[in-house]
Amino acid sequence: MSLLIVRCPLKPFIGANSGASGSSSAQSDSAREWQDLSCAEKFEWRLIDEPNAEIAQSNSLIDVLADSIKDIFSQSGVGTTESMPYADEVLVLMPTIDVRLIEAKVPLANAKKLQQILPNLIEEYVLTGAQTLSVQALPPAPGKPAMQRVIALIDRAWYAWLTKQLEGLLSQRVRLIPDCLLLNLPLEGEQRVIAYQQQDEDMIFTARSGDQLGLAWVERNVDHASPSEIKLPQSVKGADFVEFSWPLIITGAQRFVQETTSSRSANYALNLLPKTFRRESGSGTALTQFSAMLKRKRSGKESAVGANTSWTNPALWRQPSRWFAFLLASVFLGYALQLGWLVFDNWRWGNQMEVLAAQSLNPASIAKLNQDKSSDGRQAAGEVINAFTKQVTQDQRRQGLVSDADFAPMAAKLQLLKVAYGPEALQKIDYDGYGIDFEFKPGSMNQTSAQLIQKARSLGLMVKALGPNRYRLEPYAGVGS
Repeated sequence: MSLLIVRCPLKPFIGANSGASGSSSAQSDSAREWQDLSCAEKFEWRLIDEPNAEIAQSNSLIDVLADSIKDIFSQSGVGTTESMPYADEVLVLMPTIDVRLIEAKVPLANAKKLQQILPNLIEEYVLTGAQTLSVQALPPAPGKPAMQRVIALIDRAWYAWLTKQLEGLLSQRVRLIPDCLLLNLPLEGEQRVIAYQQQDEDMIFTARSGDQLGLAWVERNVDHASPSEIKLPQSVKGADFVEFSWPLIITGAQRFVQETTSSRSANYALNLLPKTFRRESGSGTALTQFSAMLKRKRSGKESAVGANTSWTNPALWRQPSRWFAFLLASVFLGYALQLGWLVFDNWRWGNQMEVLAAQSLNPASIAKLNQDKSSDGRQAAGEVINAFTKQVTQDQRRQGLVSDADFAPMAAKLQLLKVAYGPEALQKIDYDGYGIDFEFKPGSMNQTSAQLIQKARSLGLMVKALGPNRYRLEPYAGVGS
């Protein structure tokens, strides 16, 4: 997977030297003035076709700067974004001096309402009006309070001009971040790392203070002086000063890309570009892919280069994996709801049967049922149905009708079970007028009680276990189950 690292030019400010005339220029607030200063031609870039994983995982800045970085990048240059090659991913670095990052409590609201609230929240942090600034809240960091957010403040005119310039990049994934995020967060007991870079006669210092926080300042008229020779604030004394050069940038960019492949990363969704980026620019996906193919052919590379590695890119599978997880959750939820409904429906059906049976009991059956209550006064499960079946059986017998509890129908049912297990399996049967208690010979069965009950149910019979090898065959199969 190819990675294109782009460094944005500094926003011209008071005291900066224009490269053409060498004189100080006033603060530029229009795209025409920035065009006159050739800002569009000052984008620096490096293309890395095969990012070095070992360097991306290194945590020691001293070791990284000591190592040689020959052959890490295949192409480099300075110019406009239209002159840059295609890359699978583009990481654009905005100088932290042009971005102000502040941490504040932000109310929980939707994105549209949040944009209306943010200008009022930053009034105490800025001297100028909020209408000249582009204000956006960075994504909440995992593990931190939801209301504790980092707010990025960028000059509105410069932000609009910069966004327009970045539309010329040839890539499906473009991210804009402050360059302070490339620096390592110092561990407890370690020295603070501060990067510096020379800009004409001035020197810019950049430091990282949190997962999404950083700061930068300018020391004027320190032409090619070392940090040790500059009178710096007391709060940064003893820090480890490192030049903000391309070796450090490449290492930090690789590490940042690797860390943000996981959704658990604090900067997983961090991107300063607006959501409408390229939406109205007319550069569609087909045009981007076609231009990328031309770029690769011009550079002598086959169009199939990177096809094997593209499928292993975790970013490619983020969206499908989310939908797959949603599908699995929906299936399991559907099965759980169906199972819960079946359990509830079975309980409701049994409850209705008992209520209807209790309403049809005569006084004699009710008296008998009350005598059979347990010592705690509770009714055993299924006793109402049993009392009702005995009452119906007695009524049918008094009328001279054949009931399902008579010996002949019950013997015919037992014969079906006897055929399934063999004629010599039964050892004893006992008929009490309402059911048959039967017993199997010890060792004649190679099945458990649950298997025998399931077998009887498949034959349409109601069998209950009474003990080892002892069972009871009930009439009216299924009424009480």
